Amino acid sequence: MTLNFKTEILLEMMFALIGLLALGAAHGATVSSTSCTNSYMCGQDMCCRATDGHVVSDEPMGGFGPVFMGDGHENGTCSMKKAQKGEVCDSSCKCDTGLACYRPVSGVCCPPMRCYDEAYVQQQHAYWNHCMQDPNCAIPP
Repeated sequence: MTLNFKTEILLEMMFALIGLLALGAAHGATVSSTSCTNSYMCGQDMCCRATDGHVVSDEPMGGFGPVFMGDGHENGTCSMKKAQKGEVCDSSCKCDTGLACYRPVSGVCCPPMRCYDEAYVQQQHAYWNHCMQDPNCAIPP
């Protein structure tokens, strides 16, 4: 099978573009120009990030966002970079390797889910699973 010159050039350009996109994604670059106000607008395994790189979410108010925060939502751009330790995460914006998305047990309603070390999250799950079965275990006020 022989390809004509135009087809060969087109294929080379396409492979070069795919390589650049893969390189950018591996380094956490924003590879989409889709505007967003939360990661659910971006698609699976993508995070909504502001121009300074932080994750944009309505999670700081437990997912109620503008209902309690007023009109102060923030715009961002969809990114392939996963959430890092301490950043807000959710089922769309997943944590990077070695981290887990966790909402701490709190007496105050709905702290945001954030990325924590996986070992810490496993320890917390074990503690609270045991605590819920122990009538003497104190739950945060």
